[in-house]
Amino acid sequence: MAKLVAGIGRALSYLSVIMGKSGNQYPTIILSQGNERLVLPVTPTKYDVGFEQEHKSVDITQIGEVLLFGNPKLKTLSFDGFFPAKDYPFIVGDKRKPSEIVSLIEKWSVSKKPVRVIISDGPINLMMAIMSFPWKKQENTGDLYFTLSFKEYKDLNTSTVSDETKAVDSTTGLKDRPTMESKPTTATLFNRGSDVLDAAKKAYGNYKQYERIIQSNDLKNLAINNLSQLRKLKVK
Repeated sequence: MAKLVAGIGRALSYLSVIMGKSGNQYPTIILSQGNERLVLPVTPTKYDVGFEQEHKSVDITQIGEVLLFGNPKLKTLSFDGFFPAKDYPFIVGDKRKPSEIVSLIEKWSVSKKPVRVIISDGPINLMMAIMSFPWKKQENTGDLYFTLSFKEYKDLNTSTVSDETKAVDSTTGLKDRPTMESKPTTATLFNRGSDVLDAAKKAYGNYKQYERIIQSNDLKNLAINNLSQLRKLKVK
């Protein structure tokens, strides 16, 4: 009986958060790695972000203690949530089975590659490593409860073609400019539930270009549930 009450209490808490919002206003947390993507089925009601600076205090003769400013440390992110086994009214993302979502996140975690984490209603759009992912079953509903912890990942190998390797034009004596590929001017989607990440993947070949879709169409949210909007999105 206690477990049932706890389950009802949890459902009511999520419903209280989304009451009064339209479908396009639900915040979402999106995880992606390569061509795989996951929108958390239920958005956690809170998340914690860690941000620190590596400042140091030193003692200088005849002056005393002084502060030396340092560089920022890697950001951290953590939140608790659950993967629903039933079709609750507050589901805003993927409707895969809890076991499938767990397997996907565990696969990403051991891949030794970062995942992109995007929170639609917050300033989080980072490449991050999954630091821990404990999960458990505590009710007979089939729901799985989890905690996800991330740490920011900074790629130290971001250089592309070195300027020294560019070919020199025999006439001008100048190095060639990189070839600019033409991009499509529209992206057409027809699957209900698609969003700007899908549009970016279709138009540019990866999800990372989603900001270009947002800016070109003056969108306020990553999620698009209106089929007429999906039929023709501007792409620059």
